[in-house]
Amino acid sequence: MSGDRYRRLAYYFFRWYDKSPHPGITKTLYMADIQMLPGMYVGGIVFTAVLATVAAFVGSYCFLTYLFPSSLTLYLILGTTGATLAMSLAAFPLITSGKISSKKQRIEAALPFLLAYMATLSSAGMNPVDTIKHIALKDFGALSTEFRKIVYRFDVLGDDIISAINYIASNTPSPTFHDILIGASNIIVSGGSLKLYAEQESKNLFDDKKVNMRRFIDSLGAYSEAYVGGVIITVVLGVISIIIIGALGIKILPFLSTQDVMDVFVFFLVPFVNVVFLGMLVLKYSQEV
Repeated sequence: MSGDRYRRLAYYFFRWYDKSPHPGITKTLYMADIQMLPGMYVGGIVFTAVLATVAAFVGSYCFLTYLFPSSLTLYLILGTTGATLAMSLAAFPLITSGKISSKKQRIEAALPFLLAYMATLSSAGMNPVDTIKHIALKDFGALSTEFRKIVYRFDVLGDDIISAINYIASNTPSPTFHDILIGASNIIVSGGSLKLYAEQESKNLFDDKKVNMRRFIDSLGAYSEAYVGGVIITVVLGVISIIIIGALGIKILPFLSTQDVMDVFVFFLVPFVNVVFLGMLVLKYSQEV
């Protein structure tokens, strides 16, 4: 089944959702630049979760029942199925959140350079509206996309320039860009100097960028030391401890053999710890430069 057919099938059963979609989902799709109806998005999440969970249950049942049976077969099947259900339900929201975070980073990375360019255009005598149109035609990545949305709203939808700027400001994933747009709209309303405003904001953002880069490097070094000193050494010591305990004939738990404890430790606890650590890094550095 191709991707388009799959999405259409999911949308067929969830098209009712478009009659009253949750505003948060609509705004999330808009911020992520995902051209998809809310019903198709929700339907894709549900269908993917159902198919993945059924496949995980059937696969784990056949594998653990006929190929590698053990006393923990039932618990492993239930654990695998439950983990698959949780991950498949979280997959689409996490991917969407990743798109929004990536867009935010790309916007804030290019913002100081764009403001310097805006100051140059304003010093050449270009008015703010023409400056916005000019930037929309340039290649500033995600920033140019946001400016094209502004131009679309006042050129095609008929909004005035202030309403168009404020709408994009309220729907951008970057708080910094939001503040810049609100400041620019206030400058346009008051008739102030866009050149001076852009120059000052560009200088401030460059200074902030230097500080954030130093902080990023320091925190990354701390996380790498924590992973080597905490996770890796703990895993090695855990494996050695289980082997020694098994050699001495000591049972860790009355209903688990040493081999069962080793299986749980290697196949579930170690991956779980690494996934949690990776999730911490994603949450931490999705907000960094």
